This record gives sequence, C-alpha cells and structure tokens, in this order.
Amino acid sequence: MKIRQVVVTEPYQTSVREIDLAEPAAHQVLVRCAWSAVSPGTELAVYTGTHQWLRDPRMPDWKFPFRPGYSAAGTVVAVGADIKDLKPGDRISYPGNHASHELLSLGHERGRWWRLPEGLSFDKAAVACIARYGMGASIRVGQTLGRSAAVLGLGVIGQFALRCLMAAGAYPVVGIDAVKMRRESALAAGADRVIDPSAEDVRSALRNYLGQTGAEIVADATGAPDAVPLAMSLACEAGQVVVVGSPRGIAKDVNFYDDLHRRYIEVSGAHGNMLFEPAHVRLAGAWDINKAQRWLLAALAAGRLSLAGLITHRIRPEELGAAYQGLLHRKEEYLGVLVQWE
Repeated sequence: MKIRQVVVTEPYQTSVREIDLAEPAAHQVLVRCAWSAVSPGTELAVYTGTHQWLRDPRMPDWKFPFRPGYSAAGTVVAVGADIKDLKPGDRISYPGNHASHELLSLGHERGRWWRLPEGLSFDKAAVACIARYGMGASIRVGQTLGRSAAVLGLGVIGQFALRCLMAAGAYPVVGIDAVKMRRESALAAGADRVIDPSAEDVRSALRNYLGQTGAEIVADATGAPDAVPLAMSLACEAGQVVVVGSPRGIAKDVNFYDDLHRRYIEVSGAHGNMLFEPAHVRLAGAWDINKAQRWLLAALAAGRLSLAGLITHRIRPEELGAAYQGLLHRKEEYLGVLVQWE
C-alpha cells in the first residue's frame, strides 16, 4: 500500500514522500496515524544537522534522509498472526514517526503500543511518548506530596516536567524561562509562580518566593549543558537536581566542591527511555516505559495532566519544515506542534 512520511533530506530541508509499505508480517501491526507530535529537542537537533548521532558510524539509522518523530496516536488497521492483544479498529498511542501509517514490530522498540482510555482524543494522546521525557523528573526524585519544585526551561519537555510534578503533588511549582509565551503556558497549567531570568536574578527570586535556600527539586529541561550548574545553584541544601532535557555537549565551570559536595546535592539524569526511581524508594513495581505510558494516557484522559497553553500549532505534514523554523526562530509563537494526518 502507498503511504506518506516526512523525511529530513539534509540539514534544514524536509519533504513528504510516498512509499510502498508491505502488509504486516506475523509479528507486526499496521496502524493508521491520526496525529503525531513534534519533539523540538531531538527533531531540531536532526533538522539542523547538530545531533551527535548523525556523525556516529555506529548509528546507521541516524543518517539523512532521516524520518523524524517518535510520538503518535492512531487506529490499528491490520495485525499479523502472532499479535494477540490488538485487533483492527483499536485506538493506540505508539512511538511513531511523522507518517500516515506505521508498521510496529512485536518485541522491538517500535513494537510498544498502548490502548487509549475511553474518551481520550487522538490529538491529546499523540503527545504521550514525548511527555514521558518530562515525567522522568517526578519519577527520579521519588516524589512525595508538598515538596517544592522549580523547572528550568519551559519548552515542551519542561512543560511536561512541570505538569507531571504538579500532578504528583509538588508544591509550590515554579517555572523559569525567558520566553513570555512559555511562562504563560506554565501559568495556564497551574504553575504557582514563573520567573523571567532576563528580568530578575533567578536565584534571589526563587529563594525569596520559597523562603528558603532553594527548591527541594530542580528539573533542568533546557538541553544546554551550561545550565546544569545554574540548576544546581537553584536547589536547596540536600536538594535534588534532575536533568530531563538532553544536554548535547560538555558543561563548563562546575564547582563540585562548593555547589555539589558541601551542599549535599543529588544530581541525576532521567532520560525518557530509562525510567528509574531512586534506590531508596525503588520497589518491585518499579517504573518502566509501559507503566509510565499507561499513567500518562490515564492522566490525559482524566484531565489530571493539563495541556492548557501548550499546543500552539496544528499543522499538515507539508508544513513541518516551516514549523521547525518557527520553533527555532519564533519562540514567542511556537511551543507544542501537532501534525494532523486524518
């Protein structure tokens, strides 16, 4: 069958191509996409040609022409003989590219799929795989009720980090970003306070608001290595710093003695594909991707995880290149972008 898919053909160039897709094999599922969501960090790193894996000979799949995207929702069209838990007509969330149809293979990373709760629309479900990356902060810190939290960087991943921390019981929750539209999006979701780092000293503003030396939890979602020392400075004594954005590069000027060792701060990474609670709270039912996605879909369906102020553009596949340009150069206008296929 003929399908359409978006490809980044070379840096700063995208196109929509038509290809033939085979019928599903015994271990495969064919799904028709309704909506896919844009992950600005990963996709823009590929679009601009700066993603580190593009230069890695050990990563043959990360070469041009590249198929961007990893978060989508749609309807099962056909299933192979070995697939027992899905049937045609089922509505699912899955880690799909920006394409009209996708073959998902059982037992492979692209073989994960999650049924949509009753009443959850495709456009909301499309963001679930991206939301998992922001959710990592709540999981990694072993969140308990009433702990103060600050999120540094309010792009899509930061927005989900903030929203998940709120849903997990953090209070108060503060968003930090120089872009006005992003701060307004955080407030629309229920953030208790936002800080503009271009207008006031972040450390002083945060400490004055919280009435203590910093936040108990700091999620760095900037994707900038040099922001990690700032995130460390925003944490209170014995606080936790979780890096949920993908920092592509090497941080400079990290004062391990004064800012980490003497202040007893815990700094950890939380990549969305590796979801672990801290060792002292890890139990037999520990978090994994399947548990995370089921929680996210249920929270989206129940309205516990708000998308208020987050989805700024709904586009057609042919407009993805323009949306990438908007995310790069018009940050006051572009934040969450959804691609409509039906």
